[in-house]
Amino acid sequence: MAPPTDLGTPSAGRAFAVYSALRLALLLVSYAVLLAVGLEGLPAVGGAVLVSAVLSLVLLRRQREAFTSASIARADRRRADKAARRARLDEADSGPGAGGG
Repeated sequence: MAPPTDLGTPSAGRAFAVYSALRLALLLVSYAVLLAVGLEGLPAVGGAVLVSAVLSLVLLRRQREAFTSASIARADRRRADKAARRARLDEADSGPGAGGG
């Protein structure tokens, strides 16, 4: 289980879920707007994808940055844990009785 993060930084999974839900909401709103102006079928879907992609670049910057920082923090923690485990294993290998001979 992942260690708890501070209250200012959401977990990577939570940040990803929030960002994805907001991207989906933008897609659905864009699609609804395009349907309301008379565009139907595949052009409406394609237009909604393009419009929501552009809007998400502008409107969801904070959520994207939160996901990025949470992912980087998680990777740093995993690297530190791996280095600590490796150090303990190296210490155990070079401990008493490990000399051979």
